[in-house]
Amino acid sequence: MVMMADKYLMDGHKLLWHLDRVIDWQKGKRIVPIHIDVGLSKGCNIRCEYCFGVIQGNFYKKGAEVYFPREPLLRYMQEAGEMGVRSMGFIGEGEPLLNPFVYEAITVAKNSGIDVALGTNGILLDTGQRGLEALKNLTWIRFNISAASDEAYRRIHRSNEFQTVVEKISFCVREKKEKGLLVTIGLQMVLTPSNVDQVIPLAKLGRKLGVDYLVIKQCSDTQESRLGVYSQLDAYENFSEVLKAAEEQSTDDYSVIVKWKKITNMGKRNYRQCLGVPFLLYSSGDGRIYPCGMFFDIREEEFRMGDLTKQSFREILESERYWEVVKKVQELDVTKCYSNCRTHSINEFLWALSHPPEHINFI
Repeated sequence: MVMMADKYLMDGHKLLWHLDRVIDWQKGKRIVPIHIDVGLSKGCNIRCEYCFGVIQGNFYKKGAEVYFPREPLLRYMQEAGEMGVRSMGFIGEGEPLLNPFVYEAITVAKNSGIDVALGTNGILLDTGQRGLEALKNLTWIRFNISAASDEAYRRIHRSNEFQTVVEKISFCVREKKEKGLLVTIGLQMVLTPSNVDQVIPLAKLGRKLGVDYLVIKQCSDTQESRLGVYSQLDAYENFSEVLKAAEEQSTDDYSVIVKWKKITNMGKRNYRQCLGVPFLLYSSGDGRIYPCGMFFDIREEEFRMGDLTKQSFREILESERYWEVVKKVQELDVTKCYSNCRTHSINEFLWALSHPPEHINFI
């Protein structure tokens, strides 16, 4: 089999390709974020055993009634593009397809010059014209799936919609091939000690379905182990052989990508400050902006940067409140933050950049 590298650099960061903004940050300028993780709903239609959304105020079916309203959402997309945001991922604390305006938002964001991505369980994906239009405008679509059979899907995702998900993935692959679309189609598995038996079957399923990749990632959890995973991180060292066997399913056209760094780091950090906030923002499914997904539900008022249903994105970004929160986050004790957050790799790079070794000219 042909072993493929992580050509998407999922197990790291891409700030080296945005040095203009990094340099502005080094100079102390107030920069526009490069990327925003966008929540579109406060609910979900399934109950994954490892769901981090429960820590963010995701109320499952009840929360489905709360979603980002249309007018402020579309305005947000347009303003973000105008201000220089380069990418947005609709992968927030809930299921984005529960928002009836998600397809409009994808189109508006793309037309505003933003690279757009969608992370979804896939069950509600429209297979008609709206879904096809989305595939034309998305840079990538990723299906969150950690099970390779109906029985396992019921156990891990607590849903009987496994076959529906497979059909939606097949729809995307078929449309991409028939219409020559550029969208990258992937699967994402959140690895836990209770679902490691699905690693190889899922790697084989992804290859069979014809997607571009399967990424196997760590399960982020609080240090209090609210999801029951942080207390079991030492078990991950036992999964190496299984993960290597999954990688061997890779071909010239299909990558099995294991996030080895985060899976094996035991949740430890090599930095003392969260410096990455200005580069990567989070907006919740109800339209509020935060420096970190952790604050969607914990110390919410203290760390809320603004509310897009009441303010424009420009107003929030240019407000003193926004930058006060940025500073507040940088003063936090990161050893108490949840493990392997989205900003983790960025923080490692920015910390090293801000704390150079001696004799730097001896490269």
